[in-house]
Amino acid sequence: MDIIPSSRFLKNIARYDRKTRKRVYDKLDLFLQNKHHPSLRYKTVQGLKYEHPPVKEISITTRIRVTLQEFEDHVYLRNIGGHEILP
Repeated sequence: MDIIPSSRFLKNIARYDRKTRKRVYDKLDLFLQNKHHPSLRYKTVQGLKYEHPPVKEISITTRIRVTLQEFEDHVYLRNIGGHEILP
């Protein structure tokens, strides 16, 4: 499955240091292998559950999360950041 980042995601991930960016990419690899892995804390964003497809989130650290949408052939990365990125 392909991962397609939004321009907002690319802009915001560039603000993080190299170590954090590596952690993001490692978690995205894990997501592609097993999206229900406990460390991802994968769930639907309640304020955006009526979008089509619904907006989901995964946790990178306790303070950083990635919002995404899963389509049939790709995963669209919407944003990365703290709680302020929602909705």
